[in-house]
Amino acid sequence: MSREYLFLFHTPLGVIQLKKRLNEWGIHFLVIDAPRVLSAECGMAMRFELTESHQYSALINSQVKSIYQITTEGYVVLWLDAQ
Repeated sequence: MSREYLFLFHTPLGVIQLKKRLNEWGIHFLVIDAPRVLSAECGMAMRFELTESHQYSALINSQVKSIYQITTEGYVVLWLDAQ
């Protein structure tokens, strides 16, 4: 079973860092504009699916602002940076 995630970032550096990690894992991703209903400091977000063999928490770095799971009802907050 896979789940779809949306990562928002403090700066574009976070996008670059996460792109590198997802490429290493062989995960397809999309870099998109952050949805207006969610706040993003750099305005960019990444959307991708992970299977149970990969945990989203392993992708958190200092540039990640928030993480959401995408569901049929909308966005579910999974993690928020305390900054």
